[in-house]
This record gives sequence, structure tokens and C-alpha cells, in this order.
Amino acid sequence: MISIEEAKKMIWNETPVLKKEIVKIIDSLGRVLAEDIISNFNVPPFDRSAMDGFAIISDDSFVATKENPIFLEVIGEIKAGEKKDLKVEKGNAVLIMTGAKIPNGSDAVVKIEDVEEIIKNGKKYIKIDRPVKKGENISRKGEDIKKGEIVLKKGTFIDSAVFSMLAYLGKEKILVYKKPKVAILSTGDEIKKVGEKLKEGEIYDSNSYSIYALTKKYGGSPHILGIAKDNPKILDKFIKKGLLYDLFIISGGVSEGKYDIVVDILKKNRVRLIFHKVAIKPGKPTFFGKKGKTVIFGLPGYPVSAYINFENLVKISLYKMTGRNMPERFKFTGILKEDVENKGDRDEFLRVIAEIENGDIYIRPYHSQKSGVLSSVVYSNAILYLKKGEKKKKGEKVIVEYLEK
Repeated sequence: MISIEEAKKMIWNETPVLKKEIVKIIDSLGRVLAEDIISNFNVPPFDRSAMDGFAIISDDSFVATKENPIFLEVIGEIKAGEKKDLKVEKGNAVLIMTGAKIPNGSDAVVKIEDVEEIIKNGKKYIKIDRPVKKGENISRKGEDIKKGEIVLKKGTFIDSAVFSMLAYLGKEKILVYKKPKVAILSTGDEIKKVGEKLKEGEIYDSNSYSIYALTKKYGGSPHILGIAKDNPKILDKFIKKGLLYDLFIISGGVSEGKYDIVVDILKKNRVRLIFHKVAIKPGKPTFFGKKGKTVIFGLPGYPVSAYINFENLVKISLYKMTGRNMPERFKFTGILKEDVENKGDRDEFLRVIAEIENGDIYIRPYHSQKSGVLSSVVYSNAILYLKKGEKKKKGEKVIVEYLEK
């Protein structure tokens, strides 16, 4: 039995990085960049107005006060995207819209709501009653992104914000890592497909769905193979199919019971055993192996064990395959609402609920920590890691990890 840290290192070292491919931007969401993204132009590409207002020369407003305002003649108007050869000279102003290019001669924009517009002798003027600073309400050329700058680094996950940035930079096609093809198999005579009528002693196959969802979330392409009965011949057929994928995840049948035969069938199919059993709770029987370039995980059948150990271990393989760095959970500090103690001989991952009370974060363990109580994952939002024999007292500050769902 190995520690979780040893297990993580083995998984990272044994998992291959997949090949790269070019995809259209519209197909890149949820993928991982396989190249640095460099901007070919400045953003913004020119000095532009950050507000609807009037482009002026700031020195004109230097002496402006409420008692002695200044008046500037409005000589024209510039809309966003419009090209106009206007020049602002002393005593002039130009009506300008948000995003429009700053006209020559101007070095500031006064907001439209900060001035009073006046018509005198058929001409339009604005009244300004305060000094306007040089550069006020102007977005400078290259202020956001400079030409030649690395904007997004290789290994960046393309979420909605990155997706938008790629379009912002005009990237029509992108080099990304291939999506891992992931086979999912549940095992056990007691497991039934969702929708079938349950008999006494039977349960629905929730593991395939949680593994499917987590695989998709972390950039894989999941495929549910089905449910294999506790029969060596049937299981062997399913395993042979699963070994054709980049990643093969099996839930159930990896413990040491009479009908836990998954590991034996994997070995018969020449899967190299890298580790079997990790000193953690839940998830002690977890299996990790490899055949060729296919990575194989055997997760315990209990829903909580399968879910938590996907987050702790399987996720590492998906990150490595898609060119990302070792995953790390967001950690934060909270105050314990009750005593907790790990009395077992393995490190434990307690499902806890983090709540804000009077501005402080409090940590409350979920009422049941049993591996079969899936509600402990549904209603918890953080994980408290306790080493074997470790105690924490009520009122003590503890570091917990955010449980992303």
C-alpha cells in the first residue's frame, strides 16, 4: 500500500502526453492550448475613448471652476469605427463615442454627463467647470495587450474567457492537444442501468455517470461501455474493448472479495500493475496500470470512493494527457464547528460544508462520511484532509480544499 503522494507521482510519470491537432476556434472550447498565443497587433490598436464625451486639449480646462467655467466650440463628431480627419485645436472640442479613435491634438476626454451643451449664434459649445487631467478617459494604444506579447501560454485550458480572448486576437485556428478518448466500465451483478426496474439488492449505475461528467469536465471524450457482470468471460470482453482507448476507467471489482476479479482479468490481458491500494479513505483498493500507451484505473465501487478518487487521482492523467500542469485544488482557511479525528490507519478525505457566518468561514463536516453516501459529495463543497491519527478541535483554523463540481 502506497501513500497518495507516491500514487500521484507514479500517475504523472506514467501518463503520456497526447499528440497535437489544429482545430477551428469554434471547436476549441474545453481544449488545451498546445502553443503560446502571441498577439499580432496592439490592443487597443490606437488611442481610443473610454467614454462617450468630448475630446479636448486638457490645458484648455486648467483654470476651469464652477464660478469661472470655460467654453469650447464643438467642431465635429467621431463615432466608433469611423475614420475622420479632425484635429482638435485650442478652444475646440469634438464629440466622441466610446471606442472611437482619439483625434489629433486632443489629449483628454471629458464625460458627456460632466458638461453642459450650449447653442450660441448657431454654434455648439460645451461648458466645463473643472480641470480635466491629461489622459483622462483615454485607453492608450497597447494598454491591454502589446504587439508580440505572449497572451496565452501553452497548456492553458480554453474556458469561456480564454475562448473570448482567442476571438479577440483574431485566431481562426488553434493548435491544441488531442482529447483523450476515455472508456468507462461499471462492474457487478447488482448494478443496473438507469431506467430499469430494480429488484431487491440491486442499485442503479451512478458511477458511470459521475465518471462521464468528470471526464468531460476535465477535457476528455467519455464513452460508457456498459455494465459487466461478475463473470470472467463477459468482463474479459469489456476489458479488451476498454484497452483500445487512451484512458480506461473501471469502477467496482478491485477489492479482495470473492467476486472482485477485475485486477486478475487485467493482468491476464498483460496490463502492467503499477500500484494497487493507496493508504487513503475513501479509496483504498484503487488500481493503476498501463498497457502500451493506454492508462487504466480501477476505482472502488462505492459512489463516494469513485468520485473522490477520480478527483484525487484520475484527474492527474487527464491533465497530463492534455498538456496541462499537475492539478491543484484551491485552498482556503475556515474555523471548525466541531471536533474531528482520524482514528484509522489511512489518510482521510472528509467531506465538509464551508459556510459564511458574520463574515467568517466556518467548516462543518457532513453528518455521514460513509463511502456509499453520495449525498456527502452532493451537499459538501470542500474537503478536509486529515492524516492518520490527526485530530482537530472545534474553533481551530483549518485549511480545506474547494470541491469543484
